[in-house]
Amino acid sequence: MEEICAIDPNLPEVEIVYELLKSSDDRQSKKLRDLLEQAFLIKGIALDNHQKMAAVHTEIILDNRFASTGKGIWGLREWTREKIVRRTVSRAGLNAYPFRRRSIFTEIEEEEQASANKHNKNNDGTNFLDEEEWEE
Repeated sequence: MEEICAIDPNLPEVEIVYELLKSSDDRQSKKLRDLLEQAFLIKGIALDNHQKMAAVHTEIILDNRFASTGKGIWGLREWTREKIVRRTVSRAGLNAYPFRRRSIFTEIEEEEQASANKHNKNNDGTNFLDEEEWEE
C-alpha cells in the first residue's frame, strides 16, 4: 500500500495505472480490475462508476505502453520481449519468388521491352497488334 501513497492523485487515471505497474517490484502483470480499483481509490472516485471505468479501460487499450497477456491481465509492453520476424528461404533455389516485389516501374519497362521484341519479330511490313492485346 505504500506504493499507492507515493502516486500523485492529480494524475489522470491511465497515468496512475501506469505508475502502479511501473512501481511494482516484481514486474508482474496484474488484473485490470484490480489496477482500476487502486487508481480509483487514489483519485477518490467511486468504485461503482462503471462508465468512468469503461472509459479508462478504453484508454488503456489504446495506449501502447500497456500489453494484454490475456484473461484480463495487463502489464507493460516494455516487460515483454519484442517479436522477432523470421523469413525462411524456400528450397526452390533460383526459381523462388523474391521476398521484396520489384518496382512497378521495372515491371512495366520489362513488359514494354518484351512487347517491342515480339513486334519486331513480325517484320513482314504489317503494323498490327496481337489479338491478345485486344482481349478484355
